[in-house]
Amino acid sequence: MPLSLAARAAIVAVTTLAVQACGQPSAPSPAPAGAPATLDEFRGAAEQVLRETGIPGAGLALVRAGGVEWAGGVGLADRDARTPVTADTHFRVGSISKTFVAMALVQQYQDGAMDIEAPVSELAPDVSIDNRWNQSSPVTVLQLLQHTAGFDDMHFREMYNLDDAPDLPLLDVLRRSPASRRVRWRPGTRMSYSNPGYAVAAHVLEKVTGRAYEDVIEERIFQPLGMRTSSFVLRDPEVSLLAKGYDAPTGPPVPFSRIYLRPAGNLHTSPAELASFVQMLLNWGETTETLVIDPEYLSNMERPRTSIAARAGLIYGYGTGIVSRSLAGFAVLGHGGGIDGFSSVYGYSAARDAGWVVLLNGTYAPEAIDRLSSLALGYLKRDVEPPAKPELPIAPGVLAGHAGYYHPEGSRNEVFASVDWLAGGATISAEGNRLVSRGVLGGRQVLVPVSGTLFRREDDVTPSRVFTTADDGRTVFLGDGSFGVRVPRWHVEIVRTPVAAALALLATVPMALVAWLAHARRARPAGFWLLKLTLACIPAAAAALASMVLWAPAREWGQMTVWTRLTFIGSWALPLASLAALALLVHAWRLGAGRWLRGYALLVTTAGLTLSGFIAAWGLVGFRPWAY
Repeated sequence: MPLSLAARAAIVAVTTLAVQACGQPSAPSPAPAGAPATLDEFRGAAEQVLRETGIPGAGLALVRAGGVEWAGGVGLADRDARTPVTADTHFRVGSISKTFVAMALVQQYQDGAMDIEAPVSELAPDVSIDNRWNQSSPVTVLQLLQHTAGFDDMHFREMYNLDDAPDLPLLDVLRRSPASRRVRWRPGTRMSYSNPGYAVAAHVLEKVTGRAYEDVIEERIFQPLGMRTSSFVLRDPEVSLLAKGYDAPTGPPVPFSRIYLRPAGNLHTSPAELASFVQMLLNWGETTETLVIDPEYLSNMERPRTSIAARAGLIYGYGTGIVSRSLAGFAVLGHGGGIDGFSSVYGYSAARDAGWVVLLNGTYAPEAIDRLSSLALGYLKRDVEPPAKPELPIAPGVLAGHAGYYHPEGSRNEVFASVDWLAGGATISAEGNRLVSRGVLGGRQVLVPVSGTLFRREDDVTPSRVFTTADDGRTVFLGDGSFGVRVPRWHVEIVRTPVAAALALLATVPMALVAWLAHARRARPAGFWLLKLTLACIPAAAAALASMVLWAPAREWGQMTVWTRLTFIGSWALPLASLAALALLVHAWRLGAGRWLRGYALLVTTAGLTLSGFIAAWGLVGFRPWAY
């Protein structure tokens, strides 16, 4: 829910205007060698993962259709008190919350209480949505649940709840930042992860049922599954059940953080209780006593349906609160989650013969989740041979027709869309019966053809990428939420190259300032110190722009603090210092400044003006974090 370390790094990159490496989407985990053969071996292997990653504790469950084979824990729920993790230890599970909100709405659809493809404006007219395509393409409930409404991800003002009541009504929550619900492209075309969309979805659930979304989920899902202590609300008696969360290998636990977008990430549960939910999924929505969700409706939840990629035949990716992917050589389904100090995932085999739960109280070793998930799946399917990976010979001319440079368009978070634009992009070429994608800043990904337009990464067991034509006729490359448009590369490089050069040049100014100070007495005439100091202000302004994310905790980004004010000041100081340096350079030139100073000052001034123009083009001049 609140921004991960990776997201924070991306925002740092935006505010410092640094070109960061933007890698290809994470590859699926290959099948582990020597999967655990016994439960004791699995627990020992899990303990080894914790030792190697430094994660304090893990709540784990191994699930089969016939029951929960084992639920328990390894490691510590509280490092200071040395409290062990058990099957009943609670963890905050972040975005796993979304599966429950989505299922509750699908249940209402199943009951005939609503149409899940109805426009949101019909079911919840009190929620404002800025959609310029509303007449022909209104945002629907299903698009909210599949992240295809076109919304931005959460803005700073709707992240952490520092001042309001913990049960602030959802409509009041949504009023905090309506700008995140500005539809950026035609709804139902692109998948772009949006936490605010799930807050809107939960409000729709409340409008349809006349009850709080938490109460609906408790009655329709938690109670039938015996999830007696799972909740979207943390009540006082439940505090003792909750593990401590950590964001570093040493040091105190992170403080408990209240969030505004509760339906998107406020659930807390235990390995044992979440295992009951996974067992129900393995049994196509049934328990031994009741039907929680109809199998047909559950099947529809498991695949994307509302994007260009889905219409082009790609059934991989984000469905209705359930995600499909590949793990350890098998096709799997599930959802992950992350929130301050906690990381989590539940998953189950698409063959419906194995499921697992991994709940961690540490966020600083993201590889631990996939390692433990692979161990769990490897143990549960130790006697099952992974399926053959599909491949189809394709005519060389068809492969060559997909070649070209593809540049990302749109971003999950508009606040760092400029970073995606600068650092993104890949060149795709045909090599034998394969396509190879090479990222602008490195990275190589082999794409195996499954049809003329559908491809998979080498370790995927189902198609995970597709080439198709967008509504406007452009060729696009889609998968894992990415939207790459084929364009001539020079269209991008004519901007990217000068910006990258400007960043590199500004990094030299502190060294130049040291040299100027060392030779201050010999400078003639008069040293032109006003010019030199103004030149030094240009990278200093860029640093001020980055100050909030470098030094302020994320919970304060939506507040007016020293750091957010510095970010605002830096966004104005960069262009103003660049213009001032230009004026002083002209003056120094007329006074006979040396050619080396003139030349260097001209380069730095040009760099400052280039970056100023770039941030202005992305709307970052005058950026006020406390109002975002």
